[in-house]
Amino acid sequence: GDGTETSGASLNLVAPAVVDANDILIAHVLHTGTTTAPSTPANWSLLYGPANVGVTATARHWCFGKLADGTEDGATIGFGTAGGTNGRAGRIYSFSGYVSGVLADGVPAASFSDIPHATDPQGPSVTTTIAGARAVALMCQDDNNTPPAITGMSGGTWAENAEYVDATWGPQGIQISVNTAIPTADPGTISGGAQVATNDEAGTIGFEIRPSVPPPAAGQPTFGRFIAVPFVPTRGRSIN
Repeated sequence: GDGTETSGASLNLVAPAVVDANDILIAHVLHTGTTTAPSTPANWSLLYGPANVGVTATARHWCFGKLADGTEDGATIGFGTAGGTNGRAGRIYSFSGYVSGVLADGVPAASFSDIPHATDPQGPSVTTTIAGARAVALMCQDDNNTPPAITGMSGGTWAENAEYVDATWGPQGIQISVNTAIPTADPGTISGGAQVATNDEAGTIGFEIRPSVPPPAAGQPTFGRFIAVPFVPTRGRSIN
């Protein structure tokens, strides 16, 4: 991850070192304060946001996405210069396992939700719709607290907890982390739990990443085959 609080500077985030064509790239961007917003980079899509950080918001965060074309290895992606001297930070993740469809098929808009919280990042409720799909939790806090693993969830186990913590950006520093899970029922629902740590304003964006659109319901015509394979975040690569 990376960040800035220099007025007029671009928030530049670096993609993972190895990105294959048709990987799904997800960018999680945080702005401290509540009056500025990132810009959507060329060939990317704003998938969700702004979502508040804190019940009484002290920051906001967004989720952007792109279906990779294979030229993004270690690429620097700019998310705009807005923000003045407010802290701005973010991180880009890569998910493999794509089979078919456009970005909106792999990351369905209907799966998104967010949870602002006064003290701890909360585990979202995410329902997957095809076998092998992953629930994703983008979590953050308006302070440089090291995030623990999510505990207290039901319907599966959140894993990864890949984190970016920095004391520089914003009045108190920031933390950003990602957790993923394949629900036990597969497809199914994982919900609840929290990263219980130092109390500070927090926020979570939850959603589903799936390899293809679900097959038609029984009795509906089938056009082609749908193959479900598990999504794997970052494929063992370093996360920037």
